Amino acid sequence: MRPARPMPCLALIAGLAQPLHAGDIPFTPTASLWRETFATVPQDARDIALYPIDHPRDFTRAALGIGLLVLLDKPLTRFYQNTIEKAFSGFALPEAPISWPQYGVVSEDVWLLTGIAGSYVYGSLAGDDRAARAALLSGKALAYSVLTSQLVLKTAFSRKRPYPDLDNPAGDPDLYTTDPWDFFNFSGSFLSPGRSGRSMPSYHFTEYFSVARVYSGLYDNSPVPYGIATLLAVSNIEGHHHWVSDMVAGSLIGYGIGSLVLANDRAWRAGQVTALPVLGPDSAGVSLSMQF
Repeated sequence: MRPARPMPCLALIAGLAQPLHAGDIPFTPTASLWRETFATVPQDARDIALYPIDHPRDFTRAALGIGLLVLLDKPLTRFYQNTIEKAFSGFALPEAPISWPQYGVVSEDVWLLTGIAGSYVYGSLAGDDRAARAALLSGKALAYSVLTSQLVLKTAFSRKRPYPDLDNPAGDPDLYTTDPWDFFNFSGSFLSPGRSGRSMPSYHFTEYFSVARVYSGLYDNSPVPYGIATLLAVSNIEGHHHWVSDMVAGSLIGYGIGSLVLANDRAWRAGQVTALPVLGPDSAGVSLSMQF
């Protein structure tokens, strides 16, 4: 095993050093950061579950695009395997000290978590509310990615993975297929990536791009987080075993999750608090209301 080095962690933190523009909502250290960040969890859950209803046009466009990719998946994935995978074959970030591949937690995931943790520690020690908030919001985005892609959608679609080499299919036919329409191999909801029917969508692409969207959105739409997400995605690229449509779907879902997390956090922080006197026959007080 190669010695672990903190390069991905440092790269993530280096991407945060962006100047705050005057039009942004000010970030100031607050002892209630955790409460503020997680106050939107019910709204986040509601918005993710009802996204197709709340955004029918965007959802329809995305669904039609993914459907078209599924239609073309065999030649597209064969091209991907023979060009992009081969171009990055052998490239890997340094091994993380801990990983649990049997549960889908690979070395790249550990580096991502390390970078998020480093961002929170830096934000807490330096009094940088934005860095700490980005870490906490990313933690939510990661949790939503697990629930949405890994548990709900993978279970619903139950799609078989493509053979690692579609030109020379070899391997367990219970796990792999040459048919991009091989859906609904349902065998229960589970976390292990080594089971049949776990191809669509790509959880790792959901995870990487949900976090990238959060950091980019909080740092002037910087492209750096997307570059880091791409770096994580191409590390050990031959281990993904996905159709092209799986990876595109995961990226879109991750981007959507990150966008909803950001929107709800900004709405919460931009809320206006109104205080009104409340008078009764035996009491007096103040009523507080928040408008979004």
